[in-house]
Amino acid sequence: MAPPLTQAANLINQAVAALGYAGLTPAELYSNVDNIVQYLNTEVHAIAPIAVGTTGAILETLCRYGLDAAVEGTPATVSRMPQQWKWVGDFSIPGDPFNLVISCKSFKAKERLLASGSGSALSPTIGWGAFNDPREFNSARLASYAYRGFVAIYMPEATRNALTEQALAFTNINGRPFIRPHLAMIADIQAALNVHGRINPRLL
Repeated sequence: MAPPLTQAANLINQAVAALGYAGLTPAELYSNVDNIVQYLNTEVHAIAPIAVGTTGAILETLCRYGLDAAVEGTPATVSRMPQQWKWVGDFSIPGDPFNLVISCKSFKAKERLLASGSGSALSPTIGWGAFNDPREFNSARLASYAYRGFVAIYMPEATRNALTEQALAFTNINGRPFIRPHLAMIADIQAALNVHGRINPRLL
């Protein structure tokens, strides 16, 4: 007998059914990630608050949809970080010379996002979250993320649109946009994968 679904899985299934997304592939679900988050926030959390731990599990699952879609059909793999390395990030994808780290957070970055990651450009980190406070992403703060080895932060389009021109113009070590919408992640990762399924950090 299959194990019971977690609360996070149940809530995602509820949102997917309510929005008419049942039967969609991970890539298709990820293309609607902001709609799923909005539904859960306004139609579920606003009525019966979702526990912090469940919120984190939901957002990790939604991010994983995009990561799985990015490596589908390639030799690349997505791995969950071991519990003892959870402070570094949530997922990793093999890279040259070291792995790409993906650090998922919820609606606020606070200090937790900056404290995560590898801390090295040789093993770059991307941040991902349902961030809803554009004030957390000013130019000075973005410089701190870059210093910590981050190469991109993915967020909802609505939050990205509320950032200052200076924040939107900020670039990573490769000269590419640092702040990116959720929907750009799949293509960005695919573009950085080599024929062996490993991330080339210079292409992120």
